[in-house]
Amino acid sequence: AYFVMEYVDGMSLKAYLASQGGKIPCAQALAILKPVMEALERVHGLGLTHRDISPDNISITSGGESKLLDFGAARFSSQDDQSVSVILKHGFAPEEQYSSHGSFGPWTDVYAMGATLYRCVTGQLPPDAIERVRRDILKKPSELGVSLPSNVEAATMKAMAVKAEDRFPSMADFF
Repeated sequence: AYFVMEYVDGMSLKAYLASQGGKIPCAQALAILKPVMEALERVHGLGLTHRDISPDNISITSGGESKLLDFGAARFSSQDDQSVSVILKHGFAPEEQYSSHGSFGPWTDVYAMGATLYRCVTGQLPPDAIERVRRDILKKPSELGVSLPSNVEAATMKAMAVKAEDRFPSMADFF
């Protein structure tokens, strides 16, 4: 089986970050990610969860638009015991994605988007969520010397809460 994706003329956010020395200012990161967050809000409204958000799957077109790619891991949001494939991108996957029976929904993508914003502004990959269950070693961007508005830092940290119930329940609540 296979699926077809739109060709996007541009570069991945991962490649863009590398071209900028590994990180970008908060305002620039938000300008890139806000359209993706808005698109995810619409996707979630259809009952879908992307489950694979990271700088690899966000493209910046040659015209300067941000696009979310690769819906290969997307599934209808589930709160039952239905088994699903485990899709992991270390640093970006929340703890519920480490189980084939994890309860996932918009809060799953909220975590990954928070981790993507964190990576953009700090230049560092967040620690794996499953490791954070035992001992949370995630540092605030300000602890890493990154200057950003306190409300953005607080929202990013809440989006990346280890437990799903401590995160924003929806993308609209995050941004």
